[in-house]
Amino acid sequence: MTFNYKYKPKTTKEIVGQDKALKELKEKISEYSSRKVRKALLIYGPSGTGKTSTIHALANELDLEIIEVNASDVRNTEGLESKVLPAIQQMSLFGKGKLILIDEIDGLSGTEDRGGVSTIVKFIDISPFPIILTANDPWEQKFNDIRKNSIMIEYKAITALEQAVRLKSICEKEGIEFDEDAISHLARVSQGDLRAAINDLENISGNNRKITRKDVEETSDREREETIINALLKVFKTTSPEIAINAYDKVEEDIDKIFLWLDENLPKEYTKAEDLAKAYENLSLADVYFGRIRRWQYYRFYVYIYNLLSVGVAISKTEKNPNFISYKPTDRILRIWMANQKNAKRKAIAEKISGKTHTSRKEAIKNMPYLRIIFKNSDKKFVEKNMEHFKLEKEELDWLVK
Repeated sequence: MTFNYKYKPKTTKEIVGQDKALKELKEKISEYSSRKVRKALLIYGPSGTGKTSTIHALANELDLEIIEVNASDVRNTEGLESKVLPAIQQMSLFGKGKLILIDEIDGLSGTEDRGGVSTIVKFIDISPFPIILTANDPWEQKFNDIRKNSIMIEYKAITALEQAVRLKSICEKEGIEFDEDAISHLARVSQGDLRAAINDLENISGNNRKITRKDVEETSDREREETIINALLKVFKTTSPEIAINAYDKVEEDIDKIFLWLDENLPKEYTKAEDLAKAYENLSLADVYFGRIRRWQYYRFYVYIYNLLSVGVAISKTEKNPNFISYKPTDRILRIWMANQKNAKRKAIAEKISGKTHTSRKEAIKNMPYLRIIFKNSDKKFVEKNMEHFKLEKEELDWLVK
């Protein structure tokens, strides 16, 4: 039995680092049957922060039957209806209430899921039971209608200190000898993903039931970066197509991560402007093919992408750089995530305003400063009336007037 399964939270008290979100989630579920307008609960945040575990723990606490569907598995209207519709239309066999969990709605993508979003919106409207959705990034345009029909609850990345407390607790229960510094370092390198940290703890401690800072550095870094760095060496340090062509064969990184590794390290490796320009031309052409795969599911284009990212980049230079270059992973994903969270509330408010004023979200954001002034300088009756009109939550109003 893996550590993640063994120490999966049984109650919400065991969920780490999400006290504020948990409080709101419990309140909204308890209010569900009395609400005139039915809305789903959309829990969003980085991987490994406890989104799905929370729903299972909550169902266990409240003695509710949980009906779980992973959107990545069903993808389209037919799949969703076959899994979810019977659960909505029938009472529980055990006389319990229900929670309907549609997990990882990010998996609704491409041409195969036509109607998937509208089907979920239909479920929200007709379901007598709370519908809970989870997502890593709910801000894509395709989720506009889902956001309009959902109460959004953010799960934040778990802090290193909170992770360290949990990891030490597991070590003590499993009889694993540990250095304080090793646990602190393991918590930091997991970047807010507690599930990944627990997996690493289990793998690194192994049969020795011991973990040191050196173990974490050697094992964790090797698992995450060694393969991609070796691949980059094959591409950057050769002009031979025969060597470069197989560079990514053993790389387990997602293709979009390979793009980011190349983008981050190309300027360090290719010092001649013309070499760098040719390399980025191949990188951009690979991205064009990747876009066609995302839009049309033309998976045969993967062979072109890998050829461009390996041979295309390798032969872009006239000669290899003889200097040692320390390759680093990009921090762009973290920057994008932080920017998304910074603008998340503004986007959610703009969605509600645009729906009522029949304007685009862009126009609503543009005019938001004027709305802030109006709300800030108006009496309580006016504010309450417009809160109801725009369907604003108290937290959204607080953000708007502050």
